[in-house]
Amino acid sequence: MTAPETTVADTLALTPEQTHWDTYAPHYEALDRAELTPAGVPSWLADWSEISKAVSQAGAILSLRADLDTADVVAREALATFRAEVTPPLGRAEQRLREKLLGVADYSPAPDFALTYRRMRSEAAFYREANVTLEVEHQRQMQRHAEITGSQTVNFDGAELTVPEAESLLGSADRTRREQVWRAMVRSRAESRAPLNDLVLALLATRRQLAANADLSDYRAYRWQELDRVDYTPQDCLDFHQAVLAEVVPLAAGLMQDKARQLGLESLRPWDYSRRTALDAQGRPPLTPFKTAPELEGIAERVFDALDPALGAQFAQMRGGLLDLASRQGKMSHAYCQSLQQSGVPFVVMNVVGTANDLNVLLHEVGHAFHFFASARAQPLMWNRWSPIEFVEVPSMAMEFLALDHLEAAYLPADLERVRREQLENSILFLPWAAQMDAFQHWLYTETGPQVSAADLDAKWLELDRAFHPWLDWSGLEEGERASGWQYYHIFRAPLYYLEYAMCSLGALGIWRSALQDAPAALERYKSALSLGNTVSVPELYRAAGVEFRFDRPYLAELMAFVTRQLGGTLGS
Repeated sequence: MTAPETTVADTLALTPEQTHWDTYAPHYEALDRAELTPAGVPSWLADWSEISKAVSQAGAILSLRADLDTADVVAREALATFRAEVTPPLGRAEQRLREKLLGVADYSPAPDFALTYRRMRSEAAFYREANVTLEVEHQRQMQRHAEITGSQTVNFDGAELTVPEAESLLGSADRTRREQVWRAMVRSRAESRAPLNDLVLALLATRRQLAANADLSDYRAYRWQELDRVDYTPQDCLDFHQAVLAEVVPLAAGLMQDKARQLGLESLRPWDYSRRTALDAQGRPPLTPFKTAPELEGIAERVFDALDPALGAQFAQMRGGLLDLASRQGKMSHAYCQSLQQSGVPFVVMNVVGTANDLNVLLHEVGHAFHFFASARAQPLMWNRWSPIEFVEVPSMAMEFLALDHLEAAYLPADLERVRREQLENSILFLPWAAQMDAFQHWLYTETGPQVSAADLDAKWLELDRAFHPWLDWSGLEEGERASGWQYYHIFRAPLYYLEYAMCSLGALGIWRSALQDAPAALERYKSALSLGNTVSVPELYRAAGVEFRFDRPYLAELMAFVTRQLGGTLGS
């Protein structure tokens, strides 16, 4: 008899006991009571890691349930209850265990635990009891973003569309239709603008208090410590913003002006430019490599099989209840990869509607999944999985490039050069957006105070958007739509986490540059780096992948010159 297929519901199943602190407390208490000697630390750590995996997975599943149906009151309340009842005692218990470990005399961590040990020392010093309970409120506020945006729909052409479905129409060759759908999206976003304004002001107050409780001057300083940023400074980030303005914005503007010229347009209006849906310079309709989510899964599996059979097998495993790809009303519109630590498997959430960008996003998110598979299999301790955030986007962004020569399962031969060009163009056009997002947040958390208003945020975003996206013509349009562009997922739910995408995009370009010379060797280095997880530093991870951890202006200029040469080769000029 054939075993029943594992479903998403099976993957996200929980028993009532898994959501209660009483289930986990005895394990933490036993760890706290244990006599700990240097020789006993490894087995003690293994026990701590196992119970941490169980708590982490329960929280991840509850969060996934709430995101997959933001209208599900039961799921939303279950997540809120878990965070309120489990997170505070968990934080206190883990602090006691950190202090216990750090108090073991004559203990010297093994090389593969040295970095985690150093991080635990920093976390112990960073801990504040007041922030344990305040973080529960912070998480509740951040989840509110999904509740506001998850119900958003766009009324267009007699149909009620999800936001991803509407965005897919911005690639239409019909300019009038593009403008109509863009204006419909503006009307839809206007409904959520006020509640999102209120939410961000509440979040700012909470984040300022988190920093104050930790005796830090501002939330940027708080986040720097929380994210363990030890390989670069805020000034390095500010310098990168200026490097993007000098090296990338003129290049991006030239690309877009050339596209406008080819389309016979005097200027590019907002409906002529979408980061998610490329407008073809020859006026061709957007590529639609699939129609349904299962069809996309089949295409992706063939792509991964062609790239590397081992990766293809991992993706085949994911098709058994580890993917929720289809777009539907009430589902949070962002795409991400979640880790289920106890099971040792990833889970990918998307909102696919049939576009070429959907395939690219799936390649990206499954790159994250491959990272978790590799690090989970190589690293038994939970803290040694994944990687520092300055590397964590490299596996995903590099996968977008490594798969470029294996897309025959998705496209006709005549379309492959178009896909390649769009990928290269996007590698340029993304950088001004990433720098703008980061510049806005540096300002938000260091130069504003309790009296800041949503209008102040709008004004700053407008100033930055004019600098980083000068090729867009907004004349005669309501400035409010442009000014509220900061109302983006990461501002609400992943604060001060965005420049990492730019750092990692440079790493991904470096990996692809190597792959053009020796694809098998580049792929092996890529896979090897993924398995290192959190056991080595950020620069060492980049070196293992065959590239440098750099985002200075000379390196940026070097990689942009490489991309420009590749674009020229695509055009045959």
